Amino acid sequence: MRRRLAWVFMALAVMLTVGFLVPLALSVRSQAEVRGLASAQSNARGVATSLAAVAGSTGAVPGSNEAEFILASFGEENIIIILTDGTSVGSLPVDLASLPIVNAGSVVADVESGAVALVPVAFAGNDTPIVVAAFVSDSELREGVSTSWLIISALGLVVIIGTVPLADRFAATLVRPVKELSDAAHRWARGDLAARVKPKGPPEILESGRAFNLLAERVADLLTAERERVADLSHRLRTPLAALRLQAESIKDLTQRSSLISDISNLEGEVTALIEDVRRNEDEHGSIADLASVVSRRMGFWQVVAAAQDRFLKVESPQNQEILVSSPDAEILTALDNLVQNVLTHTSAGTGFSVRVTTNPPCLTVSDEGEGLSSPDVFDRGSSTGESSGLGLDIVRRIAEASGGDVRIGEGSGTSIIVRFGEPQD
Repeated sequence: MRRRLAWVFMALAVMLTVGFLVPLALSVRSQAEVRGLASAQSNARGVATSLAAVAGSTGAVPGSNEAEFILASFGEENIIIILTDGTSVGSLPVDLASLPIVNAGSVVADVESGAVALVPVAFAGNDTPIVVAAFVSDSELREGVSTSWLIISALGLVVIIGTVPLADRFAATLVRPVKELSDAAHRWARGDLAARVKPKGPPEILESGRAFNLLAERVADLLTAERERVADLSHRLRTPLAALRLQAESIKDLTQRSSLISDISNLEGEVTALIEDVRRNEDEHGSIADLASVVSRRMGFWQVVAAAQDRFLKVESPQNQEILVSSPDAEILTALDNLVQNVLTHTSAGTGFSVRVTTNPPCLTVSDEGEGLSSPDVFDRGSSTGESSGLGLDIVRRIAEASGGDVRIGEGSGTSIIVRFGEPQD
């Protein structure tokens, strides 16, 4: 579109340039012809005036001697004097028979390869006038025309070439805002809810940009509100699920207890997946978060769950100190929830655990007082077997590695998982 608009502007520039310069070139040629003919007429009238002056002073019609003298005094070529007896003095590069007969009044006659200015001189008592003819060639009639046309052509070329960047720039002012609006719409369609445009351009395009931004803000607000409702509902479901697990564990029938615990675990997994899906789609404003602050806020919920299962929970975190890590809030919450959920699932009710945040390097450690891990391969994705926890430790590993950190198993009688997060680069 930009190229087409540029071509349209160039075509208009060419049309305007040609429409102005062609009449100008024709006018230059006409002026050159008028100038050449005026010069020939002036020379012919000068000779005729001299002949009249000689006749006035002598009282007789000038003859060939007087005519030769007058031509010699003027020193002009291509002038001829046709006397009353038909003889001529001087020379012309044209045939005299082709010249029209002039009795009164000067005329200009077109002849081969030029033009002739004819001026008659009448005398009293003589019916036949003396005629003075001055010839001007075609080259003299077009003297300077070629140079002028060359200058005009160069001027037109400069104007047209100079129009190219101006036309392109003008087309860009129309196309660029439309392209930016299109790019923002495509980014929005791919899930970038922060995509916006800076409204600019003509009033119609400017209003389109503003309308897009208003629509994007409105839809983003609706999506945020919906996610908050889903996340709030999901978090609320965890507490009754924990209570259901406690009640299920109190059932004496092993078959029923295993079946109920399995169903509850599946439901907990669905709730966890729902929360993680909401977090992945949140509009993150950056990839740097305060590890201590995020963990402290989240542990308020898990303390309620631990108390419901009669578990001792110890939370250790530096006070009034920021621990910045290269991971967004949602990723830290996902890692913490998976680690705590792993403790609640794989240890019996009443088993205590602790959550600790340390600096240098920034680490999140979740330890329990259970029987420990059955295998060091718990970070492999898979089903719940002796080789895998099946409850999201692989997700924890990927989150840590994405931030530039790692995950390792700590020492101790129970299970201790240490997640090291990467630090932000300056």
